[in-house]
Amino acid sequence: MRPLLPLLLVCCATWAGGLVQSRNLPPASPLKPGQVWTLSGTTVEGEVFQTRLRLKSQPPTGTPATYRADRGMLLLDQKNASLIALDLADAQDGGLALACVYSGPLSGKKFEGVLAAATLDNLPPLLEAALAVFRVATTPRDRAEASAELRLGQCVLALEQ
Repeated sequence: MRPLLPLLLVCCATWAGGLVQSRNLPPASPLKPGQVWTLSGTTVEGEVFQTRLRLKSQPPTGTPATYRADRGMLLLDQKNASLIALDLADAQDGGLALACVYSGPLSGKKFEGVLAAATLDNLPPLLEAALAVFRVATTPRDRAEASAELRLGQCVLALEQ
């Protein structure tokens, strides 16, 4: 992979310390090896994306838990109730990388988050901005307004049945 990917992973790993920590024990993981997740998103300009991330059969590694997928990875930080879905497949050929960032309860099969869509070179600062939205905006409306102000979109990560 390109040299920027390790930097991107470090950026994602550092988000864990900046989000509000849950006072309860972490719930069971919503992610399981072999699952298929759909990432749907709309940029602030109105461009619509939809992609599928098929999790590999191997268990997650590292902290946050990194679940490898056919087109990228999902990063789960249960301690801080946060999830990032990364579709990097098109970015390897100069296209856009997609990052769906979510923070909140990790129960359920559908997570509404903030979308960062950019080339690999431009993704790290947008990813940091998306993570920051959850630190300052507590309601869906506030998150939508903050996302638009930062030129970020909206996304949904949903488990396929």
